[in-house]
Amino acid sequence: MFLDNLRKTKSIYNCFYDSEFNAYDDEKSLSIPQEVVSIGICITNDKGVIIEKFYSLISLKAAKRISRRCTDITGIRTKDLKDADNFEMVSAKVAKLLKKYGITKVYCYGLEDKRALDKTVELYDNKRHGKYLSKLLYDVRIDLKKKTRDKVGDQGLQFLKKICKIDGDVIHDALQDAIDLANVYYKINNNGYDEKIYERLTKEREELSSYKRTRRIKEENATVVSEELVKHKNKLVDYLEKHDIAHMDNGAKKAIIDDLNLLFIGE
Repeated sequence: MFLDNLRKTKSIYNCFYDSEFNAYDDEKSLSIPQEVVSIGICITNDKGVIIEKFYSLISLKAAKRISRRCTDITGIRTKDLKDADNFEMVSAKVAKLLKKYGITKVYCYGLEDKRALDKTVELYDNKRHGKYLSKLLYDVRIDLKKKTRDKVGDQGLQFLKKICKIDGDVIHDALQDAIDLANVYYKINNNGYDEKIYERLTKEREELSSYKRTRRIKEENATVVSEELVKHKNKLVDYLEKHDIAHMDNGAKKAIIDDLNLLFIGE
């Protein structure tokens, strides 16, 4: 009811959200909540022009340190959070900003941001500002899928940047990722996306998936064989590289070639 009533009044501004959270190093750590450690927000007018940005690091509550994996992905270190505000303080600032612009929907990409946010809200005993933000989060993929007849929405942000011809890699900085999401949203809604790039990247994704599914041989399976057998193996590899095989895509073919090369090694 809260959300329905709030969204009856459409804001002339749009808000885009991203967060980084403390992704743990191993499965044994998964029982510890993966709490949010940074939030980035950009607010645009209805033309896509950014009119305000917000970014904040967030101090840890459940964990004693930032995981190695989180640092590798985001660059955030434990010492960076030493003087950061806690989640409730940051979410209060975010709520004030959203109310300032009459924001009724906060776009995020996918469900992971909401899951991490909700876990962090629980850590803070469901205090009102975090709950307020959580209720406004909206998966932008829903709109992107409608706009593109389900072609766009299940790929990563890097894929979307490429098909929209937006330069740069996704750097896992909450503010920059929120800005990238805003740019993707307006590109697709106003100008569409490059279909040729889309087809090429989709094919590459499918071939990579096929490659991973087809691979069978690991280094410990390697067998030392005679030079004669290596020659026959090389001939088969050469044939596979030069000829199309019925019902076999390039990913599966490359997997078989790599398996053969790994399995049979010369004396």
